[in-house]
Amino acid sequence: MVTSTSVTVSESRQLAAGRVWRRAAALGSLWAAFEIVVGSFLHNLRVPFTGTLLASLGVLLMCAGAQVWRDRGLVWRAALICALMKSVSPSAVILGPIIGIFAEGLLLQVALRVLGAGALGCAVGGAAAVSLTLVHKIVSLLVVYGADIVRLYEGLVKYAARVTGWQGLDPVSPILLLLAVQGVLGASAGVAGWRLGKGFRPGAYQPAGERATIGLYSAQAKVTRGPRPSLVGLGLAVAALPAGLYWLSTAPLEAAAPVVAAVVGLAVWRYGGRLRRLRRPRLWIELGVVLLLSGLVLGALEGDIAAGARAGAQMILRAVYVVVLFSAISVELKHPRISSWLYRGRLAPLGAALQAAFEALPDFVSAIPGLRAARKNPAQVLAGLFDRVEYWQNRTAGPPVVVLTGQKGEGKTTLCAELAELVRSRGGRVAGILSPGFWDDGVRSGYQIEDLLTGRRLWLARRAQTPGHLAQGPYWFDPVALQFGRQALADGAAARPDLMVVDEVGPLELRGEGWAPALDLLQARQPCPMLWVIRPALLDVARERWPMLEGAPVVSAGQVTAVELAGMLLETESRRVASAGPEAAFSREA
Repeated sequence: MVTSTSVTVSESRQLAAGRVWRRAAALGSLWAAFEIVVGSFLHNLRVPFTGTLLASLGVLLMCAGAQVWRDRGLVWRAALICALMKSVSPSAVILGPIIGIFAEGLLLQVALRVLGAGALGCAVGGAAAVSLTLVHKIVSLLVVYGADIVRLYEGLVKYAARVTGWQGLDPVSPILLLLAVQGVLGASAGVAGWRLGKGFRPGAYQPAGERATIGLYSAQAKVTRGPRPSLVGLGLAVAALPAGLYWLSTAPLEAAAPVVAAVVGLAVWRYGGRLRRLRRPRLWIELGVVLLLSGLVLGALEGDIAAGARAGAQMILRAVYVVVLFSAISVELKHPRISSWLYRGRLAPLGAALQAAFEALPDFVSAIPGLRAARKNPAQVLAGLFDRVEYWQNRTAGPPVVVLTGQKGEGKTTLCAELAELVRSRGGRVAGILSPGFWDDGVRSGYQIEDLLTGRRLWLARRAQTPGHLAQGPYWFDPVALQFGRQALADGAAARPDLMVVDEVGPLELRGEGWAPALDLLQARQPCPMLWVIRPALLDVARERWPMLEGAPVVSAGQVTAVELAGMLLETESRRVASAGPEAAFSREA
């Protein structure tokens, strides 16, 4: 028999992982709220280096959060949540911001891990994360315009050196200067976050009513108009991007222009209004400047204005091609099948965290103060925001779920019955279903089903073939009893019990039959602590079918007692029971 200590260690690891993801969801949602509110403000004012300022703000938040919550991996998870929340942005170009935000968080996390979460780690990590915005911009320009943008830049630097008389000016110096400025800004933001985080004292924030409640799908509803994403379209766009860039690097201007025009026309026909970036005056102004500078600078360097203009035109064609293809990929990535991957298998915790982040987002957006309040008392402002983070990470902590497994005849149902009786003896209410088996001459003849809330029983399955019954293996299942079990689970969830037992989940449920509809309801609501009985061979498939099982502790019948199961399911629920009031509590003394 497994000792209670080993069970507690296994349970604590599962709970710790879930806690980190919940906290990352709340912290990432706060970061996303600043990206929305402050980013829109800066963009509307046409403030230069908006990306650098937003990155510095993100560093300040994460470094402060690293002082308050010492969970390993919190920063990179919060960055991933914030980055993925950009996927429902109305903008068709989402890949750049997603990659940039996540890379910043990853760099900061590495620095905090290697150097510690003190002032040094925050300063170095902040400098690296904010400096990454310039690196990201340079790489983006190279991807969009190709190698000719380097020649254009070098020509501009040489021209500036000639005009100013500063002969020591070389192409690398301005980049190093900008990196140094960004590094200082990032380090300052990191140290500021470190100082603010160390002074944080938790409060007792509670949102007013339900004004903050919003789901992931309601957030997405604003941006799902337009063409239906296609996996075929995604594959074609991904394949066309590198192939087209390679061809454009060698093709003459006369051949490249009609091909790019055809691609743009096809994209406009397919995506229409989703190609918002092509309608932005800023893009065409930027392309016009590139063409003009190419003609003047590259033409002057080569002694041929026409050749410089041709080089500029080729860069513009490449830029338009890249913008269109990246916009297409961004739209196709919103395919429901790709989104559903976030809710299956090992990605299920990420999907649940993303759902929780969208739920908290409106509350964080409404809580961001004006500039005057932030300047007057930044520590108080940050404390209020972090109180909200603590509230939301606690609010999204669902009741525990434990999986009981074992082979036939190992006592799974007997253990479930003992657990139900133990909880009742302590004043608790138990709902769900049991499936006790019956034997004739050493051979299992069939199963009954018991509603744990009412005590009613029906015959569920027998070995004898019966017309109108559902065959599964050697047994024939009564449709009336199957409906009885589904209703027992639904009624039990509505009764707000202290424990829900599901005995058991088998091949019928994995095919969408049996209790499957009621189990889908239990996953969506998670009304209370639950014990699901699943045989070992079916565990992996069950986790794919019901993602909430992915992080659930798994214990074997015969290696755990009813008392230990009660501890796993009910001790971790003490906060929920306490918040429900004394009438919901019951004694858990042996």
